[in-house]
Amino acid sequence: MTHVLIVMSWLGAVNGAAISTQEFTSAERCEAARQAVIDYAKARGLDETLRPICMQK
Repeated sequence: MTHVLIVMSWLGAVNGAAISTQEFTSAERCEAARQAVIDYAKARGLDETLRPICMQK
C-alpha cells in the first residue's frame, strides 16, 4: 500500500505557501521521513513554518 508524505511550508508573505509530496511503500517509511523533516526543521528553527503529514494513497 502506498503512502504519501505531504509537506506544506510557508515561505512568507511575498512567496506564499509551497507544497511537496513524496511516495513511500509503507506507513513506517513515510512516518520516518516525516519525523526526519520535523527534526531538520527544528534544528534550523523552521518548525513553525512546516506541516508534514503522511496519508494513504
